[in-house]
Amino acid sequence: SGVVAIADSGYRRPAMNWLGALGGGVVFGIGAILAGGCASRTLVRTAEGNLGALLTLMAFAAAGMATLFGMLDPLRGWVLDRALPLASGDASISVVMTWPLWAAPLGVVLWGLGRGLFLGDGRDQKAPIPGGMVIGLGRVGGWGIPGVAGADPFDPTPPASLAMAAPLARTAAWLTMGQSTGTAFALFLVPGVLLGAFAGAIFWGELRWVAPAANRVGAYVAGGALMGIGAVLAGGCNIGQGLSGVATLSLTSLLAATGIVVGMLIGLHWSYRSD
Repeated sequence: SGVVAIADSGYRRPAMNWLGALGGGVVFGIGAILAGGCASRTLVRTAEGNLGALLTLMAFAAAGMATLFGMLDPLRGWVLDRALPLASGDASISVVMTWPLWAAPLGVVLWGLGRGLFLGDGRDQKAPIPGGMVIGLGRVGGWGIPGVAGADPFDPTPPASLAMAAPLARTAAWLTMGQSTGTAFALFLVPGVLLGAFAGAIFWGELRWVAPAANRVGAYVAGGALMGIGAVLAGGCNIGQGLSGVATLSLTSLLAATGIVVGMLIGLHWSYRSD
């Protein structure tokens, strides 16, 4: 609709970060399986009192901060230098293929509804469909709040929607070094999710302290670190690239989402063999 200039967002950069998207996505996917959950799941489990998830969260934030601002920043710069410029000037499928802007989104919506209502479990289980639509509307609100309500004409910033990787790293930098980067929306997103999940855990009676198993501590820390590194290299996690980015029909985001799925499959295969 043009209310928010989504084409100016990081997901639609005119250079495809193919190595970061694919390679970082694979690293993130392996880490998610190793840790037993992605960034958002880790936040929710931490709010519910899971101390193993807290270890993962701390490792995720520290590794993401190191990749954004610290010792791994040269690696991030090297990966970004491998990006391929797009002649279209936009990573959108519609722009690259010279389609009308409404064509690809309409096709995705029709395919999703058809798949859920007529071809899949949605025929018998309707609840996931409105739940998924609410999650999708959350992406829309994520664009609107910082892009419209929070826009500062004296300090313009590229629009962004809900994500977890960069906000976690920026929150860690603010807590440890007092360094505030990015928008206030990104800075307050993590504590907002934690408070919301904590309130939900109390309401549903799911708040309980759970100590991590001794033989899983290393997996929690290693998985969190891999997720932090992979998410920053890929330009986002399964929430940032996989939902917010893919919703813009960005080729880079689709590549990152593919890498995350491949990484998860590798992690699952490795875990089955090790068991």
